[in-house]
Amino acid sequence: MSLSGMFATPGVQSLSLALDEASLRQQAISSNIANVNTPGFKRLDVSPSFESAFSNALSDISEGRSVGMMPDATLTTAADQGPARPDGNTVQIEQEMLGLAQNSARYEFSTEMLANSFHGMKTAITGQD
Repeated sequence: MSLSGMFATPGVQSLSLALDEASLRQQAISSNIANVNTPGFKRLDVSPSFESAFSNALSDISEGRSVGMMPDATLTTAADQGPARPDGNTVQIEQEMLGLAQNSARYEFSTEMLANSFHGMKTAITGQD
């Protein structure tokens, strides 16, 4: 997501990146849960290139540098598969449900912080709460 002007603050940029990452992770978790009974299905996760770029972008923002282009948000077969069932499926529903709860909490926190940031901007602009 490209932000400019008054929306290009470090806080808004960080929260925007966090929402993008949580959205992508939600896609992986949803796919894993949907395929829990698919024989031979290998667990999906966010691509390592995106994970690395996400971490680097957050570091850049915290150090006051601008964020470059993020790689395409893609899902790949997870590097850490865990034990496969006899049918070859590597999805562990308990792990996915825990990941779903954690990811949902991160997403909700980020959206709440972003809403507060925009509310603060609105108050500053209009002088009304």
